[in-house]
Amino acid sequence: MEQSAREKFYERIEAAPLAARGFFESVDEHFRLRNDVDVRFTQADASDMRLWAHWADGEGKDRNQIFGTMAWRSRGQTVFVRCKLSPEELTMLGVDGGLEPSNPKEPQKSEIWLDEGFWRYRVSDFIRAMETARIKLVQY
Repeated sequence: MEQSAREKFYERIEAAPLAARGFFESVDEHFRLRNDVDVRFTQADASDMRLWAHWADGEGKDRNQIFGTMAWRSRGQTVFVRCKLSPEELTMLGVDGGLEPSNPKEPQKSEIWLDEGFWRYRVSDFIRAMETARIKLVQY
């Protein structure tokens, strides 16, 4: 039986610290059971977790778009994130260190590298920030 993209993602981060794997699992579990968000995983070599918002726009048209992308970076032992919040909005939510994406064509508004102190102890702060990113996306 062929592995799902989710299974491949978790297999690829198997060597990451337990708390880092737990970070991804917590985010996955928080959003996975909702009907307004899909958690998807890419199957590329550098696989990532993507959070997709689903909503109906003002005209009743169904929309869906990514509001957050996360990946494990083993070299720096960090979680790399891109999301719809600007670096300033992340800071207001207590997530410091966000930068504007280096690629001007990147649709996300910020990128940030979360270190061990963050992914080990502050997953609830991160989930709150991703909830805010989803709300920002569906309200525009």
